[in-house]
Amino acid sequence: MEPGTSQHFNGHGPGVVLLDEGHRVLLWNDWMVRATGIDPQTALGSPIGALLGQAMDIKLDEAIDEAIACGRSSTLTARLDLGGLSAEQSKLISVQSVISGASSIDNVRRHCLIYVGMAEDTIDRQDASAAPSLIGTLAEVAQAAELYSSEKDLRAQNEWLSTLIDALPDLICFKDGNNRFLVANSSFIEFFRLGKVDYVNHDSRELGRLSSFYNQFVETWTRSDEEAWAAARSISFELTISLRDGGEKIFDIAKLPLFNQDGNRRGLVVIARDVTERKMAAARIHHLAHHDSLTGLPNRVLFQDRMRDALAQARRRGGMMALLLLDLDKFKEVNDTLGHHVGDLLLRAVAKRLGRCVRETDTVARLGGDEFAVLLTNLADADGASTVAETIIRSVAEPYGLDDNEVVCGISVGITIFPDDSQDAQSLLKNADLALYRSKNDGRGRYHFYVAEMDNEVQSRKAIERDLRHALVSDQLALYYQPLIDIQSGRTIGAEALIRWFHPQRGSIPPSLFIPVAERSELIFRLGRWVLQRACSQVREWNEAGLPQLQVSVNLSPAQFRHPDLLETIHTIVEQTGIDPRQLQLEITETIAMTNFEYSVEVLRELRKKGHTIAIDDFGTGYSSLSYLRHFPVDKLKIDRSFVVDLDLHPGNDAIVRAIVNLGHGIGAKVNVEGVETQEQLTFMRGLDCDECQGFFFSRPLPAADYVGLLAATKPWDLTGVPLAAASRRLRG
Repeated sequence: MEPGTSQHFNGHGPGVVLLDEGHRVLLWNDWMVRATGIDPQTALGSPIGALLGQAMDIKLDEAIDEAIACGRSSTLTARLDLGGLSAEQSKLISVQSVISGASSIDNVRRHCLIYVGMAEDTIDRQDASAAPSLIGTLAEVAQAAELYSSEKDLRAQNEWLSTLIDALPDLICFKDGNNRFLVANSSFIEFFRLGKVDYVNHDSRELGRLSSFYNQFVETWTRSDEEAWAAARSISFELTISLRDGGEKIFDIAKLPLFNQDGNRRGLVVIARDVTERKMAAARIHHLAHHDSLTGLPNRVLFQDRMRDALAQARRRGGMMALLLLDLDKFKEVNDTLGHHVGDLLLRAVAKRLGRCVRETDTVARLGGDEFAVLLTNLADADGASTVAETIIRSVAEPYGLDDNEVVCGISVGITIFPDDSQDAQSLLKNADLALYRSKNDGRGRYHFYVAEMDNEVQSRKAIERDLRHALVSDQLALYYQPLIDIQSGRTIGAEALIRWFHPQRGSIPPSLFIPVAERSELIFRLGRWVLQRACSQVREWNEAGLPQLQVSVNLSPAQFRHPDLLETIHTIVEQTGIDPRQLQLEITETIAMTNFEYSVEVLRELRKKGHTIAIDDFGTGYSSLSYLRHFPVDKLKIDRSFVVDLDLHPGNDAIVRAIVNLGHGIGAKVNVEGVETQEQLTFMRGLDCDECQGFFFSRPLPAADYVGLLAATKPWDLTGVPLAAASRRLRG
């Protein structure tokens, strides 16, 4: 064998470098060539410092000095970045050096073996490949030493080999052809507690009788020895060993049988590598990849795996299972008003409650955001799913004490059943999502089972979205105007602009049908801009026609209000149409106002600076805090029509209306009443000193031309109870 080469040293790993007493390279294996890009011809005879850096040279000097001083070998560990030497290899490696410093032996050359083990080898490669490579290294150590020593150095070589084996952290032993122990390194003896046991020339069964700790591995050890001999090649397996302290160690064990030239057994090399930390790290990585980091619940990936398994089992057994999709109600409002920290606490608390609502055999997962899923298996009937849904809704609705805040949060549920609704996972998820959508649309805090008609609803929504895109560019949309009346003087002071859609085939499509579809897509931005542009243009036409200065009110949707271009859009439209900014009133709901409070206040202040009037629409139906309300730059509160329409049926409504009127006037805002339909309602509102009103009592929303005609017929309105003019009644109808 020529210097610088070795069959086993040149395997797939690890890296091996042999140095003489002057730190010059005597052996440089293929792994080092691949790692550094330095070929053996360049490396051989070169100082190690010139190849791996002066820092390594200095550390080796320190280790050798220590070895000579102590009269024994020394081990050092260093980390080198070989990427600086090769563009193809940019990995940090661990370097273990074993230095033979037996200076008491005359004429013995002090050699240094650098054993290079990649930190990623045991993770990136198959475990079985690393151990046999090391076996090959050990089997060749003696041969490598023979290259640089004479017969008189034999004693030094043996000591050097023993030092190397003892210094390695792996558990290593050698057996003869009859599976009797010959040599074991310090790590092996210490771990298996053989320090006081004469293990030499004993096989595993005999050793088990001498050591109670070793006895638990006798069967595995003996069986694997024979498997290695029978295979006539290296074998590997994993062994978990329980410790006295309750912990455990996991080892990757490799066994390499050696044979004489005549085919008889020569010996057996055994190496056990501790992979406990790697296994634990892999388990942690696997857990993180399949579980939600916030709640600890299974994530979407793991949930889908379990769902596929549950479906396969249900098909085999002919059973029933249910999929529940759950979505927290108004979760974004919690995030925006109380902060994301409280939102995270709420998600954790909800996850715990969901876990208490199901059986251990069921699965609760967080799919993302505020969306959860529950998989119920082995159901007797669909009633079991509804029972769980009711339990979940009640449990989640209970108040939460989170970070000194009391939070109330509901949940909506959509349910689909296997095999009644569908046979595959993707369809079941789609069905459950449709049922969830129905639950949220029907008022939240409830559950719905999937029914086939829901597919028709989806197709209908898609058709509406498609046709609405066409309507925006084909003159199918129009604005209607409902008069705003000064409740004391009877003057018409403006109008609320309301969008209408006249489809060429389907006729009039109500806003309640197409506005929600627009809000679920980017169409709401285009639609909102169209309304602003058309309303301001109409005001300009009325101004040019010489009508009294009228104010037009336009509603802003949640998505439109949060759009970063809102202020610029309104400013551009007002400037282009040339109207007085005071003629444009902008309305938002309580929910919009309270969502991201600081942002809402900032936007509303900017709009007021431009001269626009700000109104809170549907007041009394949201959850606005009075302490927050006083900070809002608001000019008008609009009492929701639900308090007016049921005034006679619900006596408490008059107290609510009276309180809102007092509140509005108390903060310096006007109060508008929507939904006035009778003389009695009008008289009541006048008695409360409301400022404005609107409703069918005066007029339904009218096209622009009819609205102007109504203005001409009623100047002003008679609000004293005297019947209105016939023309007014005709226009109202």
